[in-house]
Amino acid sequence: MQGIARIFQETVRFLVALTRPVASSLNDNRGLAALSIVLAFGLWIFVTDTENPTRTRVLPIDIVVEPIQVPDDVAIASDIAPVRLRITVADDVFDSLAASDFEATVDLDGLTVGSYELPVDVRAFTGRGGLRIDDILPGTVTVDLAPLTIKSVPVQIEVAGSPAPGYTMSPPVLDDETVLVTGPQDDVDEVSQVTATIDVTARTSSVDQAVRLTPRNDNGFLVQRVNLDPSITGVSIDIQQERFSRAVVVSVVTSGDPATGYNVVSVSVSPPTVTVSGSEAFIIGADSIDTQPVDIDDAEETIVRSVSLDIPSGVEVTGGDQVVTVTVTIRPATSEFSFTVPVSAVGLEPNVSIVGALPSVSVKFIGPYPILNEVSPADVSVTVNLDGLGAGTHSVAIDVAQLPGVAVARVTPEEIAVVLESQ
Repeated sequence: MQGIARIFQETVRFLVALTRPVASSLNDNRGLAALSIVLAFGLWIFVTDTENPTRTRVLPIDIVVEPIQVPDDVAIASDIAPVRLRITVADDVFDSLAASDFEATVDLDGLTVGSYELPVDVRAFTGRGGLRIDDILPGTVTVDLAPLTIKSVPVQIEVAGSPAPGYTMSPPVLDDETVLVTGPQDDVDEVSQVTATIDVTARTSSVDQAVRLTPRNDNGFLVQRVNLDPSITGVSIDIQQERFSRAVVVSVVTSGDPATGYNVVSVSVSPPTVTVSGSEAFIIGADSIDTQPVDIDDAEETIVRSVSLDIPSGVEVTGGDQVVTVTVTIRPATSEFSFTVPVSAVGLEPNVSIVGALPSVSVKFIGPYPILNEVSPADVSVTVNLDGLGAGTHSVAIDVAQLPGVAVARVTPEEIAVVLESQ
């Protein structure tokens, strides 16, 4: 309410000042118009201040005090305490204010070594909400000045992480091997290293960038109140690809031969390809990588083996196992055997007889070699069926008995002439 009363009083004084020339011309329409505008403006000020009052409060934000015009031969030996401000500002602006809206300084021009109680000067960077600085809390700060000390300190670059697999890096190269550290004697003496960190995790390209340097003590803690010259330096790290990689086919190596009459039908491997890494020369020339030999000597059935890859020196398999599964499918060989076999008659009627001897025929069998290899002519039965035939000459089909595991491919001749006579 005090703010409202103050605004109202100022409005009244403003109205009185404006209405004096207007009163002399009340009979003039222009005077009435001016009076109406003045009254409307006063009413707007009153309503606005009622809805968004202006109040005086302490801003609960620390404002850092920056020294200016610091003499060249002294250094600030202790931290300068921050200040707070008592301000007058509209309610809707108060909560949005930040430390960056203000600048607090203390002037050190012409001072020498010693301790001083100096006034603080504050200015606002904004005029929002009718902002006004009423008081600085405290109005003065203590500034301790010490003789300026200078020393040279080496720069150390800490490299974090490692380049991508297959890449190597050179040691960091600095634009500045040393920097000058300036400040109070005690603080400068505490600085033992000036460092910066560069992260090269998974990088595949060289580094060339500027880094900000920080002064640290023997324990690696940051040292305050000192300055570095330069404070930023350039760093380059050469990163080159040393190992190359590509996917290559796995080539199965076998030793020996299957048993007689057996053949290798197929060879498969899982996985069929692997990714290998090595020198650029190896990768350019490599199309496949062999397995250790798989023994199939005298094998009569399919072989499944887990075998290691035959990895050359300096080469490695990436992203997988160095053992693969090899399957060598072995099956009996298909062969053809021919036999000349005599023909026997069956079903001959009792009232007839065969004139002369029956001829032999050639029978060709096809099937697995191990089975055919055990067959002899004595195992083959070739007949002609004379059932129901009387005297005379007859053309009769040859019948070959089926043998287990094999098939008849051809019979030559397929028919023979049989002469029968009555008894």
